Amino acid sequence: MARMREVARRVFAVEYNRSQHEDKGLEENAPNYIITPLGATVNRVYFVGVMMTKSNTGSDDSPQYRVEVRDPTGTFYLYAGQYQPQAINMIAGLDPPTLVGVVGKVRTFVKEDGTFYASVKPEAVFPVDIPQRDRWIVETSRFTMERLRAVKDAMEEEQPSIDSLMEKGHPKRTAESGVNAVGLYGNFDLSPYKEGVRTALDMVLESDGKSIGPGTADREVPQLNIEKDDKNNADLKEQILKIINDVSGEKGALYRDIIARCEKSGIDKIQLEETIQELLDEGQIYEPTIGIIKPI
Repeated sequence: MARMREVARRVFAVEYNRSQHEDKGLEENAPNYIITPLGATVNRVYFVGVMMTKSNTGSDDSPQYRVEVRDPTGTFYLYAGQYQPQAINMIAGLDPPTLVGVVGKVRTFVKEDGTFYASVKPEAVFPVDIPQRDRWIVETSRFTMERLRAVKDAMEEEQPSIDSLMEKGHPKRTAESGVNAVGLYGNFDLSPYKEGVRTALDMVLESDGKSIGPGTADREVPQLNIEKDDKNNADLKEQILKIINDVSGEKGALYRDIIARCEKSGIDKIQLEETIQELLDEGQIYEPTIGIIKPI
């Protein structure tokens, strides 16, 4: 039976890079996860930032790329080799500095002294624009702040549990994150993650000459006008979801068929990739196997 592909989680670099725990499945081909300090369980990640450097540590015939992509809170490190041919082709055609979106799988390395490093094996690397970056920042800030509040509440309990956090109004997934975080990392300083959110949101508002100010992570994400037309984004998702339904067979829709139909409708691959990620995160579609998209 084909294993369903994990949803790509939106996580800032400051949280991802401070991860010190992983969960390796015991079954054959079981997915591996990292558990971040805020308790997010991540197998695949989606982030946006500036590609600052790329270097080919292999050869022209067999390239091996090492890439640094910087988001507002830190740097993601990407490693792409022969088993990521699509990502290699994309990276080869991009010149730093350039704003990119990245979808990839977690990659971990533990030194003999126990030092833990988290990097990314890219599946897709694609150019994005400022509105796409800003939308990613706001959505990632919202998810990060939800986890922050759950972790803060969990730290205040003698024996935090999913049920007790849900009673305080946290959704089940967020409550699980809070319990994971305290169980694995104990009580720790939350200020780097709060500061990361503030810095990221300030970048969104920079062009308007505004500032979020301190204490951002203790409040709701402000309503930011980061898109030319919010309705256009909702309409695009509805249009792509309809295309997926139209081209779906019993086993789902081939991704190449979705691309072809979207191209005929004037939807480019960048718009499609980002919208697919949003639909996956929202649980409206899933991937029963790589290359197949199926509506819920």
